[in-house]
Amino acid sequence: MADSVRFPIGYVSLMTGVSAHSLRAWERRYRAVKPTRTASGHRLYSQEDIDRIALLKQAIDAGHHISHVAGLDLADLESLTAPVKKSFTSSSTKERIGAQPLVFRDVITSCLQAIEALDAAALHRILCQASLRLSRQALLDTLIIPLMRQVGQRWSEGALRIMHEHLASNVVHGHLCHMLDYAAPTSAQLPHILIAAPAGQWCYLGALAVAVISQDHGWEPVFLGPNLPSEDIAAANATLNPQLIALSVTCRVNDAFMQNELSRLSDLLENQCPLIFGGQASGTYRREIEAIGGQVCATPEDLVQMLH
Repeated sequence: MADSVRFPIGYVSLMTGVSAHSLRAWERRYRAVKPTRTASGHRLYSQEDIDRIALLKQAIDAGHHISHVAGLDLADLESLTAPVKKSFTSSSTKERIGAQPLVFRDVITSCLQAIEALDAAALHRILCQASLRLSRQALLDTLIIPLMRQVGQRWSEGALRIMHEHLASNVVHGHLCHMLDYAAPTSAQLPHILIAAPAGQWCYLGALAVAVISQDHGWEPVFLGPNLPSEDIAAANATLNPQLIALSVTCRVNDAFMQNELSRLSDLLENQCPLIFGGQASGTYRREIEAIGGQVCATPEDLVQMLH
């Protein structure tokens, strides 16, 4: 999370909504931003660069030409965009919260149709197309998370079979892994967050989503997959010395088993690292989680607060 952290152009494009082509043009024609370069010539952007690009986009969306605002410093850009910032923020919030029912309902329906037809290629294509239109966080909030909840609900109702759920999970898993690889920061100075699903928890897509979110907020996620016993979580903690451990509890399993796992984990970790829990079933074990000093993150916003 230090100032030395640098991000590739693809990540910056996804985070700001400005195409890679426009970013290069802004740099070449107007010197609007000055990224550093790797030895092989690839552009690398700082968090301050990303903040600047986001403000430039707000100014352009408000009617200003890039040639008129490219030379402004951050303070001037903030002053320029202040009159529209409240409106812009409100619109962004509406896009995140309202996009699913108003815009992405049809996209989710198309995804479900592809899943029902066992058409992995079509599902992958829809996710890729959505990635071009949405930021990473919006993609998670308005498409991937609602889609997988619907898949789980339809499976529980008998409308989908296990084969459908497996196909959807495999495609989404691949897409989330691609998001992680595509935007991996280049600094070795990032704080580590250890992410897994504990023993008895085989659903891991929520944990992968946590990895994507944490990466976007300046952390180095280490994802260890599903069904990880307490002993291995503790061993990974000893090896990596992470600043945070995040565990995904998606399904309610045998309560006594889960309570024993949590107690065992607490004994092994000895309060060496903060623990956070997420997932649809994490609230079921809130009392046990809080008893061992852990915190339940019920929403992505809760997670983001923990990351700062």
